[in-house]
Amino acid sequence: MKDSAQNFDVSEIKKLDIYPYIAPFYAQGRIHLRHAQAGDCVADAGGDDYHIVYILQGRMKVFSFAYNGRRLLLDEVESGSFSGHISKLRGYNFESTIVARTPCTYLEFPDQVFTQLMEQGDFALRFYQGTSQRTYHMYRKILSLNLFSLEENTAFYAITHQNHMEGMTLDDISEEIGISRRTLCYIIRRWKEAGILEKAPRGYHIRDLATLEDMAHNIRQFYQSVGP
Repeated sequence: MKDSAQNFDVSEIKKLDIYPYIAPFYAQGRIHLRHAQAGDCVADAGGDDYHIVYILQGRMKVFSFAYNGRRLLLDEVESGSFSGHISKLRGYNFESTIVARTPCTYLEFPDQVFTQLMEQGDFALRFYQGTSQRTYHMYRKILSLNLFSLEENTAFYAITHQNHMEGMTLDDISEEIGISRRTLCYIIRRWKEAGILEKAPRGYHIRDLATLEDMAHNIRQFYQSVGP
């Protein structure tokens, strides 16, 4: 990871809506401008730090790893957003790892600076408004994987992300659902044999949507009951 940003106009930082709050710390060099290449680890799951960053350019993925090593995609964050271990601020700890999906430029907030910023009511309000819904979605996704079978979760994903089923790789799909690639392949093979799916040029096309709807009935009710 490099300490200086690439291909980014530093003057743009002063145009950020959060700049009035961060200006004194940024001027003192206590908030750092960073750059990461695609695939770089921005923050790992270890330690108690928040590792808060504000993305200026690019996209980041937030992962959690299950005890069996399965990687679960919790969130995907783009420019103009905070990322980091935001769940810890809500009293949770999803043991998340943040990885740059594309080349990224971002501001890095040391914990001491971030704690001081959160003492400013207006800044804290902006932060929570920008992250509360994402934290909720992370929690709901983890809960659904614990409450329902892997096949139910896969069926719900398939009917709500039909374009992904036809255009994304199995690695990406399994990551988004939160199951292993091996399990996904096993489920898809059974669905193909049952005539639920058929091979498409770049993935799989749903032939029997009604059967998948039946499989996903309980998990759909769960999502509806806990809200959008």
